[in-house]
Amino acid sequence: MSEVRKENRNPERLPVLISRMADPLLIEHASTENVSAHGMRVLTERAWKRDTHVIIQSSTNELWARGKVVYCQAFSDRTYAIGLELLARTGDWITRSSFVSPFG
Repeated sequence: MSEVRKENRNPERLPVLISRMADPLLIEHASTENVSAHGMRVLTERAWKRDTHVIIQSSTNELWARGKVVYCQAFSDRTYAIGLELLARTGDWITRSSFVSPFG
């Protein structure tokens, strides 16, 4: 097992916005299921293709990351779970993912 897969993960849910780098204006609302320093699992409403490069940001626009889809699994009949490898990021997604905006 890779050392990256053994790192600590924060299981808290964080509302996020995700878009393809090739089409950054088409944004989907989603939420994290867990976050680590090198990746995250995100629940979305549509399937994502492996190796798609994405932009992900917290709904408060405080945290940003660029990543790549490493897997996409059907989570339920209306939800997909995607695994993202983070290629670049701002802020500390692990300690900040429990941040809740006072504005909703």
